[in-house]
Amino acid sequence: MDRCHLVISLWSLLAVWGVDGYGHYRTRLPNGERVGHPCKPNFIWKGVGHKNVKGGGPRNSFGLDFAANNHQWTPELCRLDSDEDGVSNGVELGDPDCEWTPRTLPNRTTDITHPGVCTPFGSAGCQGKNDWVDCTGAVLECPALENPDTLNVTLQFPRTAVPAKETTYMCMVFDMPSDVDHHLIGYKPYIDNDNVMHHILIYGCDDSDAPLPTAPYQCGMNAANSCTTMIGAWTLGEAGDCLDERFGLLFGKSRYSRFALEFHWNNPSERSGWFDASGMVVYYTTQLRPNNGAVLSVGQTYLEIPPGKEATTFTSRCSSTCTNAALTGSIFISGGTNHMHYLGTAQSVELIRDGTRLRYITNDLVFSYDDPKFYEFDPPIEVKPGDELLTTCTYKSTNSRKTVYYGDATSDEMCYGYLWFYPSEAMSEPYCDTYKSVEICAVKTRSVVMAGCNALDFVDGKSNDSMMIYDDIDVSCTNWTSCSESCRTAVKKAMDHPCLKGGDITDYVNSLLNTTQLGRDFLKTLDLCKPTKTSTNTACTRTARDTGISLVVTLTLLVLANA
Repeated sequence: MDRCHLVISLWSLLAVWGVDGYGHYRTRLPNGERVGHPCKPNFIWKGVGHKNVKGGGPRNSFGLDFAANNHQWTPELCRLDSDEDGVSNGVELGDPDCEWTPRTLPNRTTDITHPGVCTPFGSAGCQGKNDWVDCTGAVLECPALENPDTLNVTLQFPRTAVPAKETTYMCMVFDMPSDVDHHLIGYKPYIDNDNVMHHILIYGCDDSDAPLPTAPYQCGMNAANSCTTMIGAWTLGEAGDCLDERFGLLFGKSRYSRFALEFHWNNPSERSGWFDASGMVVYYTTQLRPNNGAVLSVGQTYLEIPPGKEATTFTSRCSSTCTNAALTGSIFISGGTNHMHYLGTAQSVELIRDGTRLRYITNDLVFSYDDPKFYEFDPPIEVKPGDELLTTCTYKSTNSRKTVYYGDATSDEMCYGYLWFYPSEAMSEPYCDTYKSVEICAVKTRSVVMAGCNALDFVDGKSNDSMMIYDDIDVSCTNWTSCSESCRTAVKKAMDHPCLKGGDITDYVNSLLNTTQLGRDFLKTLDLCKPTKTSTNTACTRTARDTGISLVVTLTLLVLANA
């Protein structure tokens, strides 16, 4: 390691230690990693004993009491009311009987309040006690937005009722100026109800002729069939985005005459009576920049995180096979960010060439969902056809009571890296995700066979052997309430097919089949007449939320539907 890299590494370690060097103290407190910010809904206060939400610096009243108690949770500290709001530390942290011990689950894991901040926040009883608490949000700094030729439009939902359920995906499509081509150069959120807003995505809509909804509608993780290319994203802790001056995101006359906004509302208390009219302010210009850009998504779409673990790690490899198939030339990455939820503790995306790691593109040694880090590169990072991108995500589940799977709720998890790159023409479909060890981008070429299985040809019946299997099951298994001898024979023959024999490719095939009624009926028949007591697969017995079907899988199904 040369001197420059050594100095950078040392500063990186010091920076991490300054923020989270004493993060292990949180594990000495009941729900120490679940304490919310009193005036920023959906934010976690990581430095529970400090005035700085990230930790470090002056202590708050609870931090002073905790330090005086030798940084230990004891019945005496539990019964104190450090912030003098009339509620004991134990009640605020979910240990009302002062019985909690480290490495056990507290009596209560919901409705946790901050033992060092007077609550209810803003009440008469707390007047003057919380003046040190910062309730302001991040501010977008982007000089390009002040240029005379920069235009803007606010894409905003009308006042819309928020369903009384934990997770809702709500979408709306907007017409965009399309008389000439424009470059999107930045955006920032307009948040109306921060009690429920989790994140917002912007999609470009390709088909300008197809009818699309003009009012908000529940959409799952899929805005619309023609609105599938992500061109912007905002999540908690971010101020918005200011794109690198070397590129813009093309829309208007040539493509994307409409944008779709996708909201993720997070309402874990399932409260009714809430409304939201949030949106995004989009900045654009007719003075086109040198390149057209796009957002590349890499990551793992199957997660299964057991409870009570200090560290569980998943990886996703965008292999040389994928980049050779997807790239027509080099792309240049100008920035990137990591995305997990609250169990995420560390994440990285590595660039690998000829089996050797060239560098980290992103590398969050300490990941914070509430305080995402955005990496910028000048000069940009070149990715060539044949290179590999390795995404690694690590989770801590010591406070979980059940296994956590991939999913859209904040109580679920994700593992994505988002990389801004140019030119967009070099990669027409900017997704390189995996389902377990299955490389979805390779599968989508239909030329890649994994363990003898061409997954898409099998699922959509385009191969002769899959058509024969579907026809045989249909004829032999007319009564799905019982297993006839002819049905048992047909099922046994079907399960000898490489796509159904087992392993990751079978789980992937089953996850695709599970998204249609015909596919679910087919899997139901296989389970009914399976030759052993072991289920044909785990994926087909889970809900869609648990199978880990990603945006990329959704896009795959759209390709199948239109093939």
